[in-house]
Amino acid sequence: MPLIDLLTRLGVPDKPHGKDLRLYLVAEGSDGYKAIYSVAEVNPDIHDATVIVADTLEGKPLTDSGPLQLGTGEKRPARWVRNLVAVQVLTAQ
Repeated sequence: MPLIDLLTRLGVPDKPHGKDLRLYLVAEGSDGYKAIYSVAEVNPDIHDATVIVADTLEGKPLTDSGPLQLGTGEKRPARWVRNLVAVQVLTAQ
């Protein structure tokens, strides 16, 4: 599922503009690993890549990296978060 679908249910604008673009996300795994994304990076209205929250891979539940994983279409999976436990929405000052 695209991360933006979950975020809009929580009040993050689906068409961010102006001050909305100060929003950023901190995704955290159970091991303490954290990755940061701007709201623009997770919004298909602004950015081409899709950030997803996955609970399956090829139709099978995630085992080694689950139950949830956050990932992107980036060349390197440096900002993928395995064992996703939290996503915080914060505002840059």
